[in-house]
Amino acid sequence: MGHLARLSTRTTAAAAGALLLAGGVTAPSLAAGPAPQAASSAPAETATAEPAADPCPNDSNEYAVQQAAKLLPPPYGPDVPNPPEWAVGQADTSTYNGCAGLSWVNVTIAGATASSPETIMLFGHGRYLGTASATHFGFEPEVERVDDSTLRVTYRYLLDGDANAAPRGRAVSEFHCDAASGRVVHTGEFPPQDA
Repeated sequence: MGHLARLSTRTTAAAAGALLLAGGVTAPSLAAGPAPQAASSAPAETATAEPAADPCPNDSNEYAVQQAAKLLPPPYGPDVPNPPEWAVGQADTSTYNGCAGLSWVNVTIAGATASSPETIMLFGHGRYLGTASATHFGFEPEVERVDDSTLRVTYRYLLDGDANAAPRGRAVSEFHCDAASGRVVHTGEFPPQDA
């Protein structure tokens, strides 16, 4: 495979990906533990990866992300009183690409710390597809573009004895937008649920 370029740098010190696609994610094969439970962040009937008639919508990055963010599930679930909101206005939208088969935007919460929840929003040809998983993970993931329709995400998590500022654990996932089925397929691992 060719050289991979890191495309995401965030000024917010938080992160963790969650990438569950409303259009459907093929369940991951995890070496340890069950897959994060699927949760839809957009109606399944409308969240497909098929390109629109215009494969490059001319919405601004910020506008596209703001519109999609209305469909994000709450950072801490629906039953947590007075939770912080997603800090969508602070997200680095430069990773959104309305022309790409698969692009992304990392979003964390307002007032985030390194271990605060973060989610990865996915887009296919400018259409919001959902988030990486129902579980939001702490610590900023590294997202790399493999090709036009494939992203590699390296999640970070704490191992025993780690300082909160220096997690050593790594879990690597790939997400591929399959144009034939209109779904994003996940392979690889997510951080352990108790991490």
